[in-house]
Amino acid sequence: MNQKRHGSHVSAARIEEYLIMTTITETVRDVPIARLFLFVRRTDDLASACQQVEEFLAYCRSRPSDSFANERFLGAWVDEHTVTSLPQKWVRPLSAAQTLLLTMREIFALWGIWSVASIEAVCRETNEGMAFSHNLLLDALITLTQGNTGTVGAYSPVFARGTPMEQVHAEIKQLSLRYPLRIADPIYCDPDTGALSLQDELSCH
Repeated sequence: MNQKRHGSHVSAARIEEYLIMTTITETVRDVPIARLFLFVRRTDDLASACQQVEEFLAYCRSRPSDSFANERFLGAWVDEHTVTSLPQKWVRPLSAAQTLLLTMREIFALWGIWSVASIEAVCRETNEGMAFSHNLLLDALITLTQGNTGTVGAYSPVFARGTPMEQVHAEIKQLSLRYPLRIADPIYCDPDTGALSLQDELSCH
């Protein structure tokens, strides 16, 4: 089910209350392909947002049926406008015959500062789920924000902790060539705990 959750902070003592206040908005497809994505107001908020989202995901993982419990992060988009105006759905042409439909299945937000969203990608014509990639989502985000003249979003790709640095650098270089001045430093995620960090501790030893 599509849901929105809002809270003033994400301490464990309050998360249960937020979940009780969850509102159902729409039924989703039987076979969704979804990934988690972080929207942040500004770069200065990124470190605290990662810590607070980590706390929230730790709580979700204690509830195996929670829709956020097992999904993986793809990236983070830093943009003051988008974080407060996320559409429930938006579309982007993929070809003359196919249209990408992105749906926000569920959102948990520290309103105005950051939002973590579970996003589903589906081909509108076939109703089939589509595998996510940085390029797919970045193309859609840039198209979404083109009408906002004051918006120049920055993208931080998320990598699993322990990913070889050669691979990280190669992917960032490839993204930077395709999206000049849009690619920021990466974020690292522990796939077992959901912990987020702006530095890969495994590569520092």
